[in-house]
Amino acid sequence: MRTLIFDCHAVMAWLRREPQARFVADLLIAVRRGELAGGICLINLGEVYYTTARKHGGRAAEQVMTDLADLGWTTYPVDQELTLAAARLKARFRVSYADSFALACAQEQQAELVTGDPELLVADHGVPILWPGVGQTPEV
Repeated sequence: MRTLIFDCHAVMAWLRREPQARFVADLLIAVRRGELAGGICLINLGEVYYTTARKHGGRAAEQVMTDLADLGWTTYPVDQELTLAAARLKARFRVSYADSFALACAQEQQAELVTGDPELLVADHGVPILWPGVGQTPEV
């Protein structure tokens, strides 16, 4: 089954109803229906939490965590193997440390990464990217 890893950028675009929200929503619906496998690395889920909490407070961040848990996706844990894989990617590419976890998780799961983060769109990391305007569509 085709697997997608969502990074913080994609989730926040969806939550904020940015122009790419429909693209992300279509993918999340497919995950919920079981048409695609999907998930998020725990580090990137933490990014969603603190980004929401900074702007809207802790109650809103807790509600977002509840809403995300209802998506039927997987939260991928972080262990030493994934941490070192992320560190290797961080050493090679100009990406944030959290972004390196999204990349490492996508590599580990042999998945496509759903992101619009400019750092990840331009880096030659070899992970397939799904985002409108990058030549991909949300076709299931």
